[in-house]
Amino acid sequence: MGLGILSLAAILFSLAVIVFGIMFLADFDMGLVGGFADLPSILLVIAPTFGSLITTVPIQQIAKIPAHFKVIVRKEQTPEAQIEKIVDLANKVRSGGILALEEEQIPEPTMQYGVRMIVDGIQEEKIKKALEDSLDSIDTRHGEVVSMYEKAGSFAPAFGMVGTVVGLIIMLGSMDFDQEGAIANLTAAMAAALITTLYGCILANVIFLPIAARLKILHQREMFNKTLICTGVMALQHGSSPSFIYELLCEQLNKERRKNVTNPRGNRGGD
Repeated sequence: MGLGILSLAAILFSLAVIVFGIMFLADFDMGLVGGFADLPSILLVIAPTFGSLITTVPIQQIAKIPAHFKVIVRKEQTPEAQIEKIVDLANKVRSGGILALEEEQIPEPTMQYGVRMIVDGIQEEKIKKALEDSLDSIDTRHGEVVSMYEKAGSFAPAFGMVGTVVGLIIMLGSMDFDQEGAIANLTAAMAAALITTLYGCILANVIFLPIAARLKILHQREMFNKTLICTGVMALQHGSSPSFIYELLCEQLNKERRKNVTNPRGNRGGD
């Protein structure tokens, strides 16, 4: 199971454990369990949370939430594979010159961008600047996405508390101890008031903040890969040998990862 699928499975598992815990603590009394399901309370947390997001981030960003889940579950590109591809390109340059890369199929966008500039004869300084600008753009874009989920993680508990305060105000304003069953009504109203805080905490700590943390990790790994690629592209532009590029890039990997990279002699790095 991939780490992305595992992350989503962990979120679902956490929600399932919370539901089971509620049922267990309520002694599986469905009457008591039903007290945890309150549609107005859910809306009182979710609607203002997304309303606040709309005022703080572009609506286009919110519309891309389904795409963010695709990012979480998709297979990650490994630095080992990127190094092997760049070394392969260096071998082709050595045997057929730079123009040998003109028809090369390169699926990784940053590598493709850099190689295309090399083939077009763009100056080294301009290639370096273009690649740096590309990385800066990715860093900014990803940072905005992570920030959106972190904002949602802070909004949800706050609106949960708002819902609780609203419930308490209504409860205190309608208290009448002269009525029969006033104490029972009081405790029921108190429980209803607290439920929005529970919803806010669950949304923040089980969904929004874990997604933000996962996206941040994916971003760090992608930036490492792309920085590695940019270093390799510049080495290609200099006409460096496949062996030099292999050593240059493998130096940035830990010992275990280095063992997984095939060097220009056809052996694994650890062999």
